[in-house]
Amino acid sequence: MTDMQRKRQTVKTSGAVNSGGDRVVLVTGGASGIGLETARRLAAAGYRAVLVDRDGEQVRAAAAALGERHLGVAADVTDEASLERAVELAVERFGGIDAVIANAGIGSASTVRASSTEQLLRIVDVNLSGQIRTVKAVLEQIIASRGYIAFTCSAAVLKNTPKSSAYAAAKAGVEAFAGALRQEVAHRGVDVGVFYPGWTRTPLIQNAGSRAAEGSKSLPWPLSVTSEVDEVADAYAHAVEQRSRTAYYPRAHRFVHWLRPLYTGAAWDRRLSRDTERKVRAWEADFLREAGSR
Repeated sequence: MTDMQRKRQTVKTSGAVNSGGDRVVLVTGGASGIGLETARRLAAAGYRAVLVDRDGEQVRAAAAALGERHLGVAADVTDEASLERAVELAVERFGGIDAVIANAGIGSASTVRASSTEQLLRIVDVNLSGQIRTVKAVLEQIIASRGYIAFTCSAAVLKNTPKSSAYAAAKAGVEAFAGALRQEVAHRGVDVGVFYPGWTRTPLIQNAGSRAAEGSKSLPWPLSVTSEVDEVADAYAHAVEQRSRTAYYPRAHRFVHWLRPLYTGAAWDRRLSRDTERKVRAWEADFLREAGSR
């Protein structure tokens, strides 16, 4: 048995099933954005929140603002040992964990041509591998409490758009991972949910180079909608409380999911082709200038 396996076994045996106002939720990416606002709503519903984020100072301040019943822990979803330590601290403080929201993520790079291999793989490592590491670190606690696992996916998986290659691929991996995990843990009383937010007004998309800033309005409704983080967090917190299998915001994205072939097929490519060519040329202009100067 490895040291890591021994740690997991130790944490497993110390878990407790919580109920009512003593429920505990662990949220990665919990210092800001959708993670923090969802945790805020769950805290108001009686949960004790364990906020996890790589920015230790920010996450501890966020937890303190929620109140003394909550905990902020510095951990990085690309570092498995730090996540295991976060789980240990949560169990020491609260006795167990009833729900986890695997939410930490980073945004897109540029086109495949204009991005380095390292940039593209970093997106996959945080957005997909980071959620896998999170689940592995907390899974025994969730099994012990017959709890709930929520994955933050994205409406990016519902359609094909340029400049989203690694991000959408990672989120599609999250969706597939969640689907298989759901079948593996159902007999243990554990539920698994996937949340599909669309464009949300958070720091992730508000910089000038983000895909949202550069043309989400060119997409058809509801894919063009940018929602406020409060609206998205309301929907996410409700999904966690209901232990939902899937949830969407805007809710109309559920119909897009049913019709996904219309947004990923040849007709969709033709619809976007003229606008896509113009944008790709602009996105890659700097890359080509730099390449030509070498």
